[in-house]
Amino acid sequence: MTPATQARVPPAAVAVVTLILAACAPAVPTTPDVGGGAAQQSIAPTPVPAKLPPARSVSVVGSTVVASGDFRGSGKSQLALLQDPTGDLSLRITVRDANSDGDTFSESTWLTAPPGSFALSRAKFAVADVNFDGKADLVALYKDGDSAARLLVFRSTGTSFAFAEAWWRSEDYSWSRARNVFGASISGVEHDGVLVTYQYDDAQMRVHSFESTGSSFVYGGSQGIFDSGKGQFDTARARFAVGRFTRTGGPQQLAAFYQLPNAKARLLVFDPTSNGLVLVNGWNGVYETNEGEYDLARATIAAADATGDSKDDLLALYAAPDGSARLQLFDAATSFRPVSGWTGVASLPPSSVCLAATGLVVGNWNGEGRADAAALVGADEGKVRQHLLRNMGTGFKLTSSAEETLCPRWPLTGLPLNGGPVSRRPLYVKIDNNAHARPHYGIGKADQVYEWLVEGLTTRLAAVFHSQEPGIIGSVRSARITDAPIVPSLGAAFVYSGGGPEELMRLNYDDTVHRYIDLRPGYGWGYRVPFREAPYNYFTTYQALRDALAAAPGGDQPVDVAAWNFLPPSNTDPLAGGFAASVAAGTVTIPYRAGFGVRYQYDPASRTYARYDDGVREVDGANGEAVAARDIVVIQTEVHFTDAFGFDPAGNPKLDMQLTGTGKGVVFRDGRRQDVTWSRPDIFDVFTLRTAAGEVARLSPGQTWIHIVPNDWSIPSQ
Repeated sequence: MTPATQARVPPAAVAVVTLILAACAPAVPTTPDVGGGAAQQSIAPTPVPAKLPPARSVSVVGSTVVASGDFRGSGKSQLALLQDPTGDLSLRITVRDANSDGDTFSESTWLTAPPGSFALSRAKFAVADVNFDGKADLVALYKDGDSAARLLVFRSTGTSFAFAEAWWRSEDYSWSRARNVFGASISGVEHDGVLVTYQYDDAQMRVHSFESTGSSFVYGGSQGIFDSGKGQFDTARARFAVGRFTRTGGPQQLAAFYQLPNAKARLLVFDPTSNGLVLVNGWNGVYETNEGEYDLARATIAAADATGDSKDDLLALYAAPDGSARLQLFDAATSFRPVSGWTGVASLPPSSVCLAATGLVVGNWNGEGRADAAALVGADEGKVRQHLLRNMGTGFKLTSSAEETLCPRWPLTGLPLNGGPVSRRPLYVKIDNNAHARPHYGIGKADQVYEWLVEGLTTRLAAVFHSQEPGIIGSVRSARITDAPIVPSLGAAFVYSGGGPEELMRLNYDDTVHRYIDLRPGYGWGYRVPFREAPYNYFTTYQALRDALAAAPGGDQPVDVAAWNFLPPSNTDPLAGGFAASVAAGTVTIPYRAGFGVRYQYDPASRTYARYDDGVREVDGANGEAVAARDIVVIQTEVHFTDAFGFDPAGNPKLDMQLTGTGKGVVFRDGRRQDVTWSRPDIFDVFTLRTAAGEVARLSPGQTWIHIVPNDWSIPSQ
């Protein structure tokens, strides 16, 4: 934990394309028009207010958190980019200030923190002036464990951020259920606090309040300041924003655009009172679209006063499948009917944004007194592509940076997400690898497959299912304690069939492995097949596992799965991504004992590796398709025998392994070998793989097989 170190960097080079939207006839449609046939309306020119109400927002763009606020206390807004630039749990915060032209930005570094100091993937951010000095600060709800969390504050000095200070901590607060975090002033005085929308089972939401004392937060209690009741509110169906929507002063309000059936959306406004938050106009809300008009999955919402009437409006970036988008303005002064209908007040061309994965932040970039916006999308190597939408008073001027848009990908394969359910919990399934248990069923649809040494130096597999649904899975075997340090990094449910009593006891009391499904016979989620002998004949189905997970308390709650580092799918250079010093390796051998030896053979045409178990080509027994790995990762570490977890039926001791820290390893990709050093600070992190030159060895998108073997093993390749 170190204080901020300040450094100046030169202004970023930016390629711009500019579009000024001309003002059209100032007519307001009485109802939204999905076809765009309603009369067009520009933003009506209004006097510039003496002081623009603060506009603050936070978006997650790929691996970057982008926040907007007046961090300098200058009356203008800046963009703060929070990144882990080297993938080692370090933290860098850079701040972008608009240049005099209003269309480009200069960037300076406000904080650098060393490796191992902060995990961005465990933080949900808000912007608020929590020490009341007129400068916006950053607040992070930080995950300490499955049921422990802290509120951390990065205080702004006006030119730097102080490193995180803990202002509140609880051993009984679920970070995963805390879905949204906002800075808000709801007490009627100009003192910011924090609001959290907290999701319970059975579609019940509470809003928790944390009031700032200037040096700590006072928690309002688990009952919160609003309770929807059961069956009333699912935060996954809502888009939230904070502002003053129905008045020009007083406490801020919480707005939620809520998705209804039949592609309808309803705008709800939560108003602070002495009795907590009260819905303006009840559950009927203050505005509702027509049937078939609005899909909130395509929209990103933020609040700011775009019209200059001192009330906050809602701005929505509405994306299309071709990567184009429209900026829509829901004007508070006209009962939130969209200005210019669904055509919006500005548009972005195709390939600009990502469907359901574009950030939108708002602010007053150039100090002209009008709320501006910026649409943000990920680019390669942690970069952010920025589409600045500057409010000209009668329309928005678009200026775009030059990075290539890289839309979200599955975190464990690097393949395009295409709107898939990325937040569903992965399944980590133990699969037997005895010769009697081959071929394996469902293995071809795993995102990752781990091969583990077990007692007697035989091996077992663990298949991780996230992006695909395999159907039949088998054969399922017992748990091992060596799995426990890997499952938390995946946010996965641990699926197995029984195990040794010592290991099962340890798992039952392990808070980090908080979801597990024991499929042992009699529990009802598995079955025995007639074409194999026991114990190699115990199978299950993907649907049965999903049903079992849904039946567990909180089992079907969304999760954030930490991503491995993949090259973009368009990059086919075998020397890219840390492989400049690699050597050719078309054949790879993992030297397990007799009967379990593994060989991989590279196929240049498909850019995949065929896998051979004891000389036999690995195929998926469910469909007969040959396994085709895109990457092979070998983690070499300390492996030792232990009697701490009992013995197997043959009297062999169990194995334990060192799976955090650092060690040597090998990555095979594109028919080449790159020796690496792996590092992993703790069990919630994925392995980071670096070359001797310090570059990250990146994987090729597709299935990865991961072998964890002793330090002294040699991994032959040629």
